[in-house]
Amino acid sequence: MCELYWRLYELGVPALTGPSPLARALGCPAPCECDVVVHIDDARAVGSAECVWTLEDPTFVHRYIWVGGYPHIALEDLEKLREEGVRETVRCLLEALGRARRVL
Repeated sequence: MCELYWRLYELGVPALTGPSPLARALGCPAPCECDVVVHIDDARAVGSAECVWTLEDPTFVHRYIWVGGYPHIALEDLEKLREEGVRETVRCLLEALGRARRVL
């Protein structure tokens, strides 16, 4: 269970689960047990919490996929995550998904 996601949900902060659950499922390094993505303007409400990634596009919360029972950042938004702590994970996910597309 992702307590961070539920804490933000209770605060009314629009958030999606970050790339870590999908990364674990695809064998990529996961920077966190539980991570979330919020709009950059909402980062203040979260404070200095680890495993919180930001996006500048406020509409990202309306594009999501379900991973592990949580709304998860959409694949097209992965590349928009810029924080250093998540770049390796995003790179690995995009490579893994690119390989999957070539197979299909």
